[in-house]
Amino acid sequence: MRKTVEFELLDPFFSGGVRIADNFLESEGFIRGSVLRAAFANDILLQCPFADKPSKDGKLNFVEIKDKDGKCESCPNKKICENFSDMYFSYAYCGGAFPAPFTARVCKANGIKHPLQDVIVQSGKLECTECTSGIKRMEGLKGFVRKAENGKYEAVKPEYVLTTHTSVDYNSHTALDGSLYSVKAIKKGQKFIAVIDDCDSGMIYEGKIIYAGKFSSAGFGKMKISSITDAAEASSQSVIDSVEDFENRLKVKNKAALLFMSDALLDFGEISTNHTKEEYLKIWQNALFGAENAPILVEKVYAQTQIYSGYDTSKKWGEWKQKEPQLLVLKGTSVLLDISDREQAVELLAKLENDGIGQKTKDGFGQIKVCHDIHKLGVGNDE
Repeated sequence: MRKTVEFELLDPFFSGGVRIADNFLESEGFIRGSVLRAAFANDILLQCPFADKPSKDGKLNFVEIKDKDGKCESCPNKKICENFSDMYFSYAYCGGAFPAPFTARVCKANGIKHPLQDVIVQSGKLECTECTSGIKRMEGLKGFVRKAENGKYEAVKPEYVLTTHTSVDYNSHTALDGSLYSVKAIKKGQKFIAVIDDCDSGMIYEGKIIYAGKFSSAGFGKMKISSITDAAEASSQSVIDSVEDFENRLKVKNKAALLFMSDALLDFGEISTNHTKEEYLKIWQNALFGAENAPILVEKVYAQTQIYSGYDTSKKWGEWKQKEPQLLVLKGTSVLLDISDREQAVELLAKLENDGIGQKTKDGFGQIKVCHDIHKLGVGNDE
């Protein structure tokens, strides 16, 4: 069963994103599911006498039952190792926030203090409904937001701390020339919330300490599980209720919306710069739902992408190979859907909301929300 897990940062946290300079490193403002999985894997392997033993297919740093002579039978982590590959780790966001949709608009003069609007369906005159003078200009909402107790949306900005580091020249016992660099890390004391399914293995419990992200040997990444609660799962009824509310509030029929709550690795096949709009929509259709007999059609897409790559660290040091670059669809991407068969569509959307879309879904990639409340705001309406 999936659990909502709250982590308290006991030390600054760093997980690198796009590097803008060699001597200035800035952490991403969230924690990927793959980073959480790696932290728990490291915690297990540090206790394992067979940690340096390759897996069945020759991988290193891989959690599984490794001992053939029965010594793993008495290990307290046996159930964890048996189920680790099936466990689920979502992205973790500060204070229960979520990524702002690329369709959300905010008042340029007063920011999120004024009501938000969303353009996924409507394309009417876009101006702030609360400004009494001026041009009432709106702009794209960025970063992370959450819904406050009063029902209004508020911006969530993780706090950062800047530290400067250097290497030591062990011959002179002074700072090594050219080694000075700065690290902008997420400040300790903040709480990040993720959804984890540990397959009832007992791996997660309140008070558990793990070390996540980079620079853990330099005092970064220590975090504690401060609370665990049951996580709600999508059902066909909850999805159809949300779809109907979306249609009623925006006065549309047979429509639904997807919000990407995390980055996604989708199979787009061959893409060029010469495609027409219709061809791009068809590519998205194939990537999300398949080409044939889908009860849902992609009508509009608001997306941003990056090239995603990395190294295969399951090999020995010095033998790491770079993985093939992939197109990463960024969180906040929003998709408007046209529904042709409501019953089949709702069943499919509920499954995708629970399981995710694309590759590496057990590491939190491809998380989606069907008809998120922020998509129901429309244009020119109050919250």
